[in-house]
Amino acid sequence: MMSKQLTGIAKAMIIISSVVHLIFTNIHVKALLLLEHEMCGFVMFLFVLMGLVALFETTRIKKKEAAERIFTALICFVTAGLGSYLVMIYRDAISVQRSLDVGVVYRAVVFSMAIILAYVISGLLLIADLIKNR
Repeated sequence: MMSKQLTGIAKAMIIISSVVHLIFTNIHVKALLLLEHEMCGFVMFLFVLMGLVALFETTRIKKKEAAERIFTALICFVTAGLGSYLVMIYRDAISVQRSLDVGVVYRAVVFSMAIILAYVISGLLLIADLIKNR
């Protein structure tokens, strides 16, 4: 019974995180328009896209299939990694660019950190579910 709860919580977190991230992409766009980093837009795009891949992968999770849980957890961790790289770019820009509206970029950092946390927790819940069912 607990197994279904862990997977259900993880799936709900992934669905909510990816949809919220897609809806509020404008937070990233406002920050990106201020930055002088050539990879920032591409990393942000990959961050959002991998979140959507995680969303679609959650629909493939069946009752006893371990491979789908592992793959979805890996996608969650890759998404979190891309988000962490984006946060690193934001923080670097804050320290380097003098004419930067720091409030806009801080908002993007906080938003990214919340999304990253949701994906990490979701991935850990999926892995915990696998361990619990062994």
